[in-house]
Amino acid sequence: MKWILFLSCLVGFLANSQEVNIGKVENKIVLGDLAGNRNFAFGVKNVLEEVAQDMGYDLNPNSPLEITVDLLFFDVKKTSIQAAVYNKTTDTYSIIARATLYKDGKKKKIATSKGEAKSISTATLIIDEGGKFSQANVSTAIKKLCEDLIVKLKL
Repeated sequence: MKWILFLSCLVGFLANSQEVNIGKVENKIVLGDLAGNRNFAFGVKNVLEEVAQDMGYDLNPNSPLEITVDLLFFDVKKTSIQAAVYNKTTDTYSIIARATLYKDGKKKKIATSKGEAKSISTATLIIDEGGKFSQANVSTAIKKLCEDLIVKLKL
């Protein structure tokens, strides 16, 4: 009896899962440190694959559904407030991308989304970090972007 229940659940799960192919991720960013950076596009593709799997989609390179992504913008907006020895710095990491959903090679839907992550730090001494990117915040912004793109495409 347990095996029948297990097999029915397994068949039900497999029947409800949808396959998708993550196609090209192109870096079309024109300005900044990450303009044309292929490693950045590769990283976004990996995060997109991970997010798609977390949302219940199966990755299949032969799937009729394909998602391609164009990275359009990446920037870090820094704001700082200083009063005597107190300093508050806010870094907002923003990334904008456009995703296209293809079904059997034909465009079905286009979605544009923005992912953001904030880093707020306070200090009583002023220490300059030299404007380096925070890897954790960039990863958070990319993950938010990928989740939003998949939701907007309504696979």
